[in-house]
Amino acid sequence: MDNRTQRERDRSNGGYPPRAALADAWNEHSRYVGFAAGLFAVGIVVGIALMVAGYNLLEIIQEVVGEPLFPDISDRSRLELAQFLLVNNSRAFLLSILGVLTLGFLTAWAMVFNGIIVGNVGAFIAGSVGIGYILVGLLPHGIFELPALFIAAGVGFRLLYRVGQRIRGSRDAIVTKRYLYRTGLLVLVGWLLLVVAAVVEAFVTPALLEALFADRLEAMGSSP
Repeated sequence: MDNRTQRERDRSNGGYPPRAALADAWNEHSRYVGFAAGLFAVGIVVGIALMVAGYNLLEIIQEVVGEPLFPDISDRSRLELAQFLLVNNSRAFLLSILGVLTLGFLTAWAMVFNGIIVGNVGAFIAGSVGIGYILVGLLPHGIFELPALFIAAGVGFRLLYRVGQRIRGSRDAIVTKRYLYRTGLLVLVGWLLLVVAAVVEAFVTPALLEALFADRLEAMGSSP
């Protein structure tokens, strides 16, 4: 109650501190972020079900497209890998926001498709080297990367809803200076999470896998 009263006092005095703006942005977008996470979860279930049914999507996509879904990055340094991951994830991050231009369909598809790939690939690897390998390989950077992508999708979904409100006449303007300010802060936080995720995935995750699963990695490297 005290924090809300202070935010209202700041706004009435013409100020809008970043902390208050960020709190308001989260309150405004949290349902939409949760919706994005739900779509991703549905995708994971579908991906696992496809693998159980015998469909390895990586092999199928490679046969259809003629090249692997994930490029070979084994020859990159850790810093180059972090830069590569950040650029790729930043594109997905921006695409999730701009999906509003497709009435949200592109954003929704991106969430579901990414979930399908993660579920399918995760189920395949777990069947080969165990669930522990998957957890160590995904959780350290996933706890930063996934919330960032959900935030981006949530911003896109919320913006689409505001457009709908304006069309119905229940909102005077789609965007305002305060909306852009607080939403911009939320987007910045989301992107900074991607930076942390890229660093963790490039430097921390490989070290953990090598320390905990050296034997399995050696066996995987020597298998034809």
